Amino acid sequence: MTNTEDPTSSASPAGSGNASDGPPTSRQARKVPPPPGWAGPAPSSLGPGSSSNQLEQRIPTFPEEQLSVTAWPDPVLDQLGHDPRSMYVEKFWLSILGPSCLLLLRRLAIELERNPEGFVLEPLPWAQELGLGMKGGKHGPFWRSIERACRFGTAQRVGQSLTVRRRLPPLTARQAERLPAHLKAAHEAWLAERLNMGKRQTIAKWSGPVRYSPPPAQAPGDSPNQSAA
Repeated sequence: MTNTEDPTSSASPAGSGNASDGPPTSRQARKVPPPPGWAGPAPSSLGPGSSSNQLEQRIPTFPEEQLSVTAWPDPVLDQLGHDPRSMYVEKFWLSILGPSCLLLLRRLAIELERNPEGFVLEPLPWAQELGLGMKGGKHGPFWRSIERACRFGTAQRVGQSLTVRRRLPPLTARQAERLPAHLKAAHEAWLAERLNMGKRQTIAKWSGPVRYSPPPAQAPGDSPNQSAA
């Protein structure tokens, strides 16, 4: 018996819209990245069952929305300590604090120079500017940097109040023992240099510029060797 079935009857009709017909489009063949600055779909385009809460979850949150930053006064360290941007801190404190924490302390020192009375810190813009990502929460890299600074005594936080040292002390003996071998030897050499050199020269070389008050001006006619009448 001859099969009389039309061989074209099982073919898809033209224009049926079958996605398997024809070559894939460019969007089907590869992922097209979103344009720069794209913040995600509008709430109306999130699809059924979606809400604007999904958009809010994309914005990281932190334990505190703002921090009130002020300087941590210390008469000794403010005169003899090491600026966070100094050679000493760069060479020896970096391996103790870590790069993110040290970068944060340097930025805080700059802002306290501009605003001696203090300023308000917003965590999200600071985290973005310091390159610490968009991960919020207390376990995010930005907040961990703050907690690390507090752990090593370079800052103190109570709620929304953050006090920051403008200068850092020398490493303790225990901290110096934790340095890598070559840095430990360099720190011992620094200690020997500090003992052998004048204090002012050592500070100028390792701790950055230090402003010293000029001696009081002498009245005309006065002489250091002049005796009282």
